[in-house]
Amino acid sequence: MALSTLAPWFGSNRMLAEHVGSALEGCSWVGVVFAGGMSELPHIKARTIVVNDLHRHVINLARVVADDLLRPVLIRRLARKAFHPDQLKECQEICSRLEPMPTWAGSPDLPFAEAYFVCCWMGRSSKAGIDDEFNGRPSIRWKSDGGDSMVRYMSAMRTIVPFSQTLRRCTFETMDCFEFLERCEDLNGHGIYADPPFPKVGRRYKHNAGQTDAEEASWHKRLRDALQRFERTRVVARFYEHPMIRDLYSVADGWTWKPLVGRKQSNESAPEVLIVRNEGTPSLFDALTS
Repeated sequence: MALSTLAPWFGSNRMLAEHVGSALEGCSWVGVVFAGGMSELPHIKARTIVVNDLHRHVINLARVVADDLLRPVLIRRLARKAFHPDQLKECQEICSRLEPMPTWAGSPDLPFAEAYFVCCWMGRSSKAGIDDEFNGRPSIRWKSDGGDSMVRYMSAMRTIVPFSQTLRRCTFETMDCFEFLERCEDLNGHGIYADPPFPKVGRRYKHNAGQTDAEEASWHKRLRDALQRFERTRVVARFYEHPMIRDLYSVADGWTWKPLVGRKQSNESAPEVLIVRNEGTPSLFDALTS
Protein backbone atom coordinates (compact mmCIF):
# COMPACT_ATOMS: atom_id res chain seq x y z
CA MET A 1 0.00 0.00 0.00
CA ALA A 2 1.30 3.45 -0.89
CA LEU A 3 1.82 5.80 2.06
CA SER A 4 -0.08 9.04 2.57
CA THR A 5 2.81 11.50 2.86
CA LEU A 6 5.80 12.58 0.80
CA ALA A 7 8.12 12.60 3.82
CA PRO A 8 7.54 11.15 7.33
CA TRP A 9 7.40 14.57 8.94
CA PHE A 10 7.61 15.04 12.70
CA GLY A 11 4.08 15.89 13.87
CA SER A 12 2.56 15.28 10.44
CA ASN A 13 -1.18 15.34 9.82
CA ARG A 14 -1.47 12.00 8.01
CA MET A 15 -4.45 10.72 10.02
CA LEU A 16 -6.59 13.85 9.79
CA ALA A 17 -5.50 15.32 6.46
CA GLU A 18 -8.92 14.86 4.85
CA HIS A 19 -10.46 17.29 7.33
CA VAL A 20 -8.18 20.06 6.09
CA GLY A 21 -9.36 19.46 2.53
CA SER A 22 -12.97 19.59 3.67
CA ALA A 23 -12.43 22.82 5.60
CA LEU A 24 -10.99 24.40 2.43
CA GLU A 25 -13.67 23.02 0.11
CA GLY A 26 -14.79 25.54 -2.49
CA CYS A 27 -11.58 27.59 -2.47
CA SER A 28 -10.08 28.09 -5.93
CA TRP A 29 -6.67 29.27 -4.60
CA VAL A 30 -4.96 27.92 -1.48
CA GLY A 31 -1.67 28.97 0.09
CA VAL A 32 -0.02 26.32 2.28
CA VAL A 33 2.23 28.21 4.68
CA PHE A 34 4.09 25.24 6.23
CA ALA A 35 4.30 22.31 3.80
CA GLY A 36 5.97 19.70 6.02
CA GLY A 37 5.27 16.18 4.78
CA MET A 38 2.44 17.50 2.54
CA SER A 39 -0.09 14.83 3.55
CA GLU A 40 -2.91 17.38 3.21
CA LEU A 41 -2.20 18.30 -0.42
CA PRO A 42 -4.07 15.39 -2.10
CA HIS A 43 -7.20 16.46 -0.19
CA ILE A 44 -7.04 20.12 -1.29
CA LYS A 45 -8.97 20.44 -4.55
CA ALA A 46 -8.23 24.08 -5.34
CA ARG A 47 -7.31 24.97 -8.91
CA THR A 48 -4.14 26.69 -7.69
CA ILE A 49 -2.05 25.55 -4.69
CA VAL A 50 1.05 27.46 -3.60
CA VAL A 51 3.14 25.28 -1.28
CA ASN A 52 5.73 26.90 0.98
CA ASP A 53 8.34 25.76 3.48
CA LEU A 54 11.73 27.07 4.60
CA HIS A 55 12.98 23.46 4.56
CA ARG A 56 14.66 23.40 1.14
CA HIS A 57 15.21 19.64 1.07
CA VAL A 58 11.51 18.74 1.25
CA ILE A 59 10.54 21.41 -1.29
CA ASN A 60 13.30 20.21 -3.63
CA LEU A 61 12.04 16.62 -3.29
CA ALA A 62 8.51 17.77 -4.15
CA ARG A 63 9.76 19.63 -7.22
CA VAL A 64 11.63 16.55 -8.48
CA VAL A 65 8.58 14.33 -7.90
CA ALA A 66 6.46 16.83 -9.85
CA ASP A 67 8.90 16.85 -12.79
CA ASP A 68 7.89 14.36 -15.51
CA LEU A 69 11.51 13.93 -16.69
CA LEU A 70 13.22 13.69 -13.30
CA ARG A 71 10.63 11.56 -11.48
CA PRO A 72 11.30 8.28 -13.38
CA VAL A 73 15.04 8.72 -12.89
CA LEU A 74 14.54 9.28 -9.16
CA ILE A 75 12.47 6.11 -8.85
CA ARG A 76 15.06 4.03 -10.73
CA ARG A 77 17.87 5.33 -8.54
CA LEU A 78 15.96 4.70 -5.32
CA ALA A 79 15.02 1.16 -6.41
CA ARG A 80 18.72 0.30 -6.75
CA LYS A 81 19.56 1.30 -3.17
CA ALA A 82 20.57 -1.35 -0.65
CA PHE A 83 18.94 -0.99 2.77
CA HIS A 84 22.21 -0.63 4.69
CA PRO A 85 23.69 1.73 7.32
CA ASP A 86 26.44 2.85 4.92
CA GLN A 87 23.86 3.90 2.34
CA LEU A 88 21.96 5.97 4.89
CA LYS A 89 25.14 7.52 6.31
CA GLU A 90 26.30 8.60 2.85
CA CYS A 91 22.98 10.33 2.17
CA GLN A 92 22.92 11.93 5.62
CA GLU A 93 26.35 13.41 5.01
CA ILE A 94 25.22 14.84 1.67
CA CYS A 95 22.12 16.46 3.16
CA SER A 96 23.76 17.77 6.33
CA ARG A 97 26.69 19.30 4.45
CA LEU A 98 24.78 21.25 1.82
CA GLU A 99 21.29 22.27 0.75
CA PRO A 100 19.69 22.27 -2.71
CA MET A 101 20.23 25.37 -4.80
CA PRO A 102 17.68 28.19 -4.36
CA THR A 103 14.60 27.97 -6.55
CA TRP A 104 15.80 30.82 -8.76
CA ALA A 105 18.81 28.69 -9.78
CA GLY A 106 16.69 26.67 -12.22
CA SER A 107 15.76 23.00 -12.24
CA PRO A 108 15.33 21.07 -9.00
CA ASP A 109 18.32 19.07 -7.79
CA LEU A 110 17.92 15.33 -8.45
CA PRO A 111 20.91 14.06 -6.37
CA PHE A 112 19.74 16.02 -3.33
CA ALA A 113 16.18 14.71 -3.74
CA GLU A 114 17.53 11.15 -3.94
CA ALA A 115 19.65 11.61 -0.81
CA TYR A 116 16.85 13.26 1.14
CA PHE A 117 14.34 10.54 0.27
CA VAL A 118 16.80 7.92 1.60
CA CYS A 119 17.33 9.94 4.80
CA CYS A 120 13.57 10.15 5.33
CA TRP A 121 12.58 6.57 4.55
CA MET A 122 15.61 4.47 5.57
CA GLY A 123 15.97 6.34 8.84
CA ARG A 124 13.60 6.28 11.77
CA SER A 125 10.08 7.50 11.11
CA SER A 126 8.88 11.00 12.00
CA LYS A 127 12.34 12.58 12.13
CA ALA A 128 11.93 14.62 8.96
CA GLY A 129 11.98 18.34 9.64
CA ILE A 130 13.62 18.24 13.08
CA ASP A 131 17.02 19.68 13.92
CA ASP A 132 18.81 16.30 14.02
CA GLU A 133 17.03 14.58 11.13
CA PHE A 134 20.32 13.65 9.49
CA ASN A 135 21.57 11.50 12.37
CA GLY A 136 20.97 7.89 13.36
CA ARG A 137 21.06 4.41 11.88
CA PRO A 138 18.49 2.71 9.65
CA SER A 139 15.23 1.61 11.19
CA ILE A 140 15.97 -2.13 11.06
CA ARG A 141 13.58 -4.68 12.60
CA TRP A 142 15.24 -7.33 14.77
CA LYS A 143 12.06 -9.26 15.60
CA SER A 144 8.92 -10.26 13.76
CA ASP A 145 6.35 -8.07 15.52
CA GLY A 146 5.35 -4.82 13.79
CA GLY A 147 6.06 -3.69 10.26
CA ASP A 148 9.16 -4.14 8.16
CA SER A 149 11.34 -1.12 7.44
CA MET A 150 12.28 -2.22 3.94
CA VAL A 151 8.58 -2.65 3.13
CA ARG A 152 8.02 0.91 4.35
CA TYR A 153 10.81 2.14 2.06
CA MET A 154 9.32 0.33 -0.93
CA SER A 155 5.84 1.65 -0.06
CA ALA A 156 7.26 5.16 0.03
CA MET A 157 8.65 4.68 -3.48
CA ARG A 158 5.19 3.61 -4.64
CA THR A 159 3.87 6.86 -3.16
CA ILE A 160 5.93 8.93 -5.59
CA VAL A 161 3.76 8.43 -8.66
CA PRO A 162 0.37 9.03 -6.93
CA PHE A 163 1.82 12.09 -5.17
CA SER A 164 3.12 13.48 -8.44
CA GLN A 165 -0.45 13.90 -9.69
CA THR A 166 -1.07 16.39 -6.89
CA LEU A 167 2.35 18.06 -6.93
CA ARG A 168 2.12 18.78 -10.66
CA ARG A 169 -0.76 21.15 -9.78
CA CYS A 170 1.35 23.04 -7.23
CA THR A 171 3.65 26.04 -7.26
CA PHE A 172 6.48 25.95 -4.71
CA GLU A 173 8.15 28.57 -2.55
CA THR A 174 10.79 28.58 0.22
CA MET A 175 9.91 31.81 1.99
CA ASP A 176 9.70 32.86 5.61
CA CYS A 177 6.11 32.27 6.70
CA PHE A 178 5.44 35.95 7.44
CA GLU A 179 6.83 37.04 4.08
CA PHE A 180 4.65 34.39 2.43
CA LEU A 181 1.50 35.55 4.23
CA GLU A 182 2.25 39.16 3.35
CA ARG A 183 2.22 38.20 -0.34
CA CYS A 184 -1.15 36.39 -0.13
CA GLU A 185 -4.10 38.39 -1.48
CA ASP A 186 -7.22 38.72 0.67
CA LEU A 187 -9.91 37.73 -1.82
CA ASN A 188 -13.13 35.73 -1.92
CA GLY A 189 -12.42 32.16 -3.01
CA HIS A 190 -8.92 32.19 -1.52
CA GLY A 191 -7.81 29.93 1.32
CA ILE A 192 -4.83 29.76 3.68
CA TYR A 193 -3.72 26.60 5.49
CA ALA A 194 -1.27 27.01 8.38
CA ASP A 195 0.18 24.05 10.29
CA PRO A 196 2.88 25.83 12.32
CA PRO A 197 5.18 24.43 15.02
CA PHE A 198 3.01 23.64 18.04
CA PRO A 199 3.93 25.21 21.41
CA LYS A 200 6.59 23.23 23.30
CA VAL A 201 6.77 20.14 21.07
CA GLY A 202 7.47 22.29 18.02
CA ARG A 203 10.84 23.30 19.41
CA ARG A 204 12.34 20.16 17.87
CA TYR A 205 11.86 21.50 14.33
CA LYS A 206 14.83 22.91 12.44
CA HIS A 207 12.66 25.94 11.65
CA ASN A 208 10.78 26.53 14.91
CA ALA A 209 8.94 29.28 16.74
CA GLY A 210 11.63 29.73 19.40
CA GLN A 211 13.20 27.77 22.23
CA THR A 212 11.59 29.52 25.23
CA ASP A 213 8.02 30.20 26.30
CA ALA A 214 8.52 33.93 25.71
CA GLU A 215 9.95 33.45 22.21
CA GLU A 216 7.13 31.10 21.26
CA ALA A 217 4.47 33.42 22.65
CA SER A 218 5.82 36.35 20.65
CA TRP A 219 6.12 34.30 17.43
CA HIS A 220 2.62 32.82 17.73
CA LYS A 221 1.08 36.23 18.45
CA ARG A 222 2.76 37.55 15.31
CA LEU A 223 1.39 34.59 13.33
CA ARG A 224 -2.13 35.13 14.72
CA ASP A 225 -1.97 38.79 13.70
CA ALA A 226 -0.80 37.84 10.21
CA LEU A 227 -3.66 35.37 9.80
CA GLN A 228 -6.30 37.60 11.33
CA ARG A 229 -5.77 40.36 8.78
CA PHE A 230 -7.63 38.21 6.22
CA GLU A 231 -11.27 39.29 6.10
CA ARG A 232 -12.43 37.46 2.95
CA THR A 233 -9.91 34.62 2.63
CA ARG A 234 -10.82 31.40 4.46
CA VAL A 235 -8.10 30.61 7.01
CA VAL A 236 -7.57 27.13 8.45
CA ALA A 237 -4.97 26.53 11.17
CA ARG A 238 -4.04 23.25 12.86
CA PHE A 239 -2.89 23.02 16.49
CA TYR A 240 -2.83 20.83 19.55
CA GLU A 241 -5.22 22.04 22.24
CA HIS A 242 -3.14 24.55 24.26
CA PRO A 243 -4.05 27.47 26.59
CA MET A 244 -1.93 29.97 24.65
CA ILE A 245 -3.63 29.01 21.38
CA ARG A 246 -7.04 29.21 23.05
CA ASP A 247 -6.25 32.78 24.13
CA LEU A 248 -4.87 33.88 20.78
CA TYR A 249 -7.60 32.46 18.53
CA SER A 250 -10.68 33.68 20.31
CA VAL A 251 -14.19 32.84 19.16
CA ALA A 252 -15.01 36.49 19.81
CA ASP A 253 -12.55 37.43 17.05
CA GLY A 254 -14.33 35.25 14.50
CA TRP A 255 -12.43 31.96 14.92
CA THR A 256 -14.40 28.70 14.87
CA TRP A 257 -12.90 25.72 16.70
CA LYS A 258 -13.25 22.22 15.22
CA PRO A 259 -12.06 19.59 17.73
CA LEU A 260 -10.41 16.44 16.35
CA VAL A 261 -8.49 13.53 17.84
CA GLY A 262 -5.15 12.56 16.31
CA ARG A 263 -2.35 10.21 17.35
CA LYS A 264 1.12 10.84 18.74
CA GLN A 265 4.10 8.81 17.54
CA SER A 266 3.63 6.68 20.68
CA ASN A 267 0.11 5.89 19.36
CA GLU A 268 -1.51 7.75 22.26
CA SER A 269 -4.52 9.87 21.36
CA ALA A 270 -3.81 13.58 20.97
CA PRO A 271 -6.51 16.29 21.10
CA GLU A 272 -6.14 18.48 18.04
CA VAL A 273 -8.13 21.36 16.64
CA LEU A 274 -8.70 23.03 13.31
CA ILE A 275 -9.32 26.73 13.82
CA VAL A 276 -11.23 28.32 10.95
CA ARG A 277 -11.95 31.92 10.04
CA ASN A 278 -14.27 33.18 7.29
CA GLU A 279 -15.50 29.63 6.71
CA GLY A 280 -17.91 28.74 3.95
CA THR A 281 -20.60 26.06 3.95
CA PRO A 282 -19.60 23.63 6.74
CA SER A 283 -21.80 20.66 5.84
CA LEU A 284 -19.11 18.34 4.41
CA PHE A 285 -16.68 19.10 7.23
CA ASP A 286 -19.37 18.45 9.82
CA ALA A 287 -20.27 15.17 8.11
CA LEU A 288 -16.65 14.01 8.35
CA THR A 289 -16.21 15.02 11.98
CA SER A 290 -19.58 13.86 13.29
